[in-house]
Amino acid sequence: MRDRTKVIIGFGSIWGLFAFGAMLFSSFTIGSNDSTPEIVAIILYGITILPSCILAIWFRKYAAMWLIALAPITAFGFIYQVITQSSIDKAYGAMARGITFFLITAAIPGLLGMFLLRTERPNITP
Repeated sequence: MRDRTKVIIGFGSIWGLFAFGAMLFSSFTIGSNDSTPEIVAIILYGITILPSCILAIWFRKYAAMWLIALAPITAFGFIYQVITQSSIDKAYGAMARGITFFLITAAIPGLLGMFLLRTERPNITP
């Protein structure tokens, strides 16, 4: 295994621990104003990043494909909640900030997956 692959898996594992802790913390605040897509996105985001990064040690391609697929799923759930909450509160001014934050947050597993796929390619040197 290459050094950059170890770095990607290590960063992904640390981010997976952070996502799992955030999911546990948010489970105490889930209320009536949360939507089903957001709850599914939170659960998938929190539960699957760390195991995917651990499985990437042996099955790098499958873990990378799951992490890439996880990015749009969580982006949809998070953004759906921001738009729904803004329409309920009539606070459309803060919507762009919330969408930007959640897009960046949802893009991290996708980036990890793309980097893992890139390390999957054989190293061709002359």
